Amino acid sequence: MPEQRFEIDGQPDFELGTERTRKVTILAELPESEKADGLVFLIPGMGGDKDADYSTMLRRYISARYNMVVISVDGHCNTCRPMRSKEFGDVGVDIDSSSVIAALGQFVANGNRVDCPLNSHNDVLALLRSDLKHTYRLRATLTPPDGQYQNFGVLAALDHIAALHHLIDEGIAFDTGNIVCLGSSHGGYIAHMMHKFAPNTFNGVIDASAYSETVTKFLDGQWGELDLQDGNLAYACSTVQRWQFRRPGEPTFFGPDRSLIRDTGYREHMMHVAEQGGRRCQFRMLHSRNDFVSAPALKARQADLLSSLGFDVTFDLIGEEDVDGKFIKSADHGMGVALNLLFDRYYPTLARRGGKIDRELGTVLCFEGPKMTYTLGYKSGSIHPTARCDDRYPPSEAHRLRVAG
Repeated sequence: MPEQRFEIDGQPDFELGTERTRKVTILAELPESEKADGLVFLIPGMGGDKDADYSTMLRRYISARYNMVVISVDGHCNTCRPMRSKEFGDVGVDIDSSSVIAALGQFVANGNRVDCPLNSHNDVLALLRSDLKHTYRLRATLTPPDGQYQNFGVLAALDHIAALHHLIDEGIAFDTGNIVCLGSSHGGYIAHMMHKFAPNTFNGVIDASAYSETVTKFLDGQWGELDLQDGNLAYACSTVQRWQFRRPGEPTFFGPDRSLIRDTGYREHMMHVAEQGGRRCQFRMLHSRNDFVSAPALKARQADLLSSLGFDVTFDLIGEEDVDGKFIKSADHGMGVALNLLFDRYYPTLARRGGKIDRELGTVLCFEGPKMTYTLGYKSGSIHPTARCDDRYPPSEAHRLRVAG
């Protein structure tokens, strides 16, 4: 059966109180059978897969071999890296003006002459490229399509859950008792966030090199998120931001509550998840001892926590001695593991467990932090859960009047 494409509205950004205009695209590979044995979310790392053909191949392979519906979802800010697949749009690179001026100054300090008119940034970059003896460092902002920005996890996870509900409503036939999330790096993190937000919906999470909590460099706008090399030009990059770390009290401040809702190894929240009952998700996690992006100690702590809460967990920690050039190609972040091989390794170890998904159960989740409570609620017929975050200790009316006066 040919690949099917769907579009849905994205989950509103309930943290910042803004609507989203960009549609969420769903690409679904369906097996030939009348009813699939389940559904697999294929969730690549930050920025998406390397090309569209590779993504299609992965979906077709898993769908045909395991009789599963396999989907890719262009969740919020999924497309945020240049020189990757343009399946869901282009990512711009906006160069910081002050860094261009600084690089030009360095060009002159290196003994070079400016003997041509400089009317634009492109003219300056061409001049810098002419000095092959030196590397020039610049800063750049990555601009995802259609005004997206780095939310880090919450909206992307909710978009994937909404995609699931939409396919069910569209009549796509699959066993809803066997829904599996498969992801690497940031994709694996999104998979764990999906389970946190819908604890009765997923039968399994399979991840390689997933981090368990917020990686600050993706949100601080300090140019440490990604390094790009273009000949002798080196770009330090950050994605477009709306969060900030300097002004507490403002809605855009990324304080402890914002961080904890994005933490899939925070005991108090995960205890609440475990208490929801129903189907218990199974976790299969592969990680490197040498991972400098996702700390192995934090990942081991997450695995221990999930085990202590009664989840079925396999945590495989690998080193240089495990590199075989086939399944494990390196001992660093990602380990060079292809998602189809990761699925082949761990999917057969998952037991099929029936049960209703959270939308059928009408699940309501309340995640409490130091100052705020996040509430998610599911109801039949709605593809999006209701989502809000409220102050735990709102000021009294009298206090508000005094401040206003």
